[in-house]
Amino acid sequence: MRRWTKVCAGVVAAAVPAGVGGALGALAGGRSGLVAGLAAGGVPGAAFGWAVAAFEPYDLTSVRGITRYVADLTWSLPNTWLGAVLLTGNLLAGNRVVAELSRHGGTVHLAGRTLPAMNGVRYVTTVGTVVAGIAAPAATPAARALLAHERGHVLQARLFGPAYVPSVLVNYAAATVLPLWWLWHDHARYPIRSVAAYFQYGVYPHVWNEEWCYRVYGPRR
Repeated sequence: MRRWTKVCAGVVAAAVPAGVGGALGALAGGRSGLVAGLAAGGVPGAAFGWAVAAFEPYDLTSVRGITRYVADLTWSLPNTWLGAVLLTGNLLAGNRVVAELSRHGGTVHLAGRTLPAMNGVRYVTTVGTVVAGIAAPAATPAARALLAHERGHVLQARLFGPAYVPSVLVNYAAATVLPLWWLWHDHARYPIRSVAAYFQYGVYPHVWNEEWCYRVYGPRR
């Protein structure tokens, strides 16, 4: 029974982005739009559906797991689709899914990182339900904090749904041109002496979603 539950969950997870993409495409561009929408939603949807069936990120025997699953395929579907795009590209590039972290965690974890190092710092990337850059279960307090931090971004996406990514982008732009964060920034630990540092140590950690996760899950900035 559990096997069929996994398969059905994966099929639905693949079909929803494809169906929504096809419907939106048809509304925007008729038959050609339908085909484009099916492709745009269906290709990443297939990758996400496969991950759902193969690695069980949702515990569908629990209320929490079912709630996450439903939220990710309805209210937070735009975020889930973006994460599926990231997942698709990473799988094509040879990245692998970390089964131990993905199972029942409400997220799909990829071992390899997607961003180059900046000033010697390697950043983990979280988009939608996909976390890229944590290769093994957390073994130290710092690793546990990092995992909690990234899963905090997944929670934010589920809470704010379609408004999540636009609000982050708007806040990033505002923090760039109007750096009010300068007033409470820790200049001793994170001095800003270059344009690169302005964005890496100033703008980025002070956008609202990062401020939230740094304060709640750590490490403190």
